[in-house]
Amino acid sequence: MPIISAKVTERELEAIREYANACGETVSNLIRKIMIRQVTFMDGGDDVAEYRCEILIPDNVSGEEETQIVQGTYNKIRKILGLEEIII
Repeated sequence: MPIISAKVTERELEAIREYANACGETVSNLIRKIMIRQVTFMDGGDDVAEYRCEILIPDNVSGEEETQIVQGTYNKIRKILGLEEIII
């Protein structure tokens, strides 16, 4: 199988690992899925299970709790990269 590589900073690698862990994916698989979704405009509405990558949310949480989990994950990653926190 072909291999693609990219140069990233330590902070970028840490952020990518954090997101991969939140999605229950390996870094390699996460990057593959995100790139395929991006280059095929799949984020515009196509929902092909093989290329789905989402932050894992435990069962039986309220909508508010889900928002807090997602926002917390995004802000943890943004902090790693030195970006301001967001509110969603």
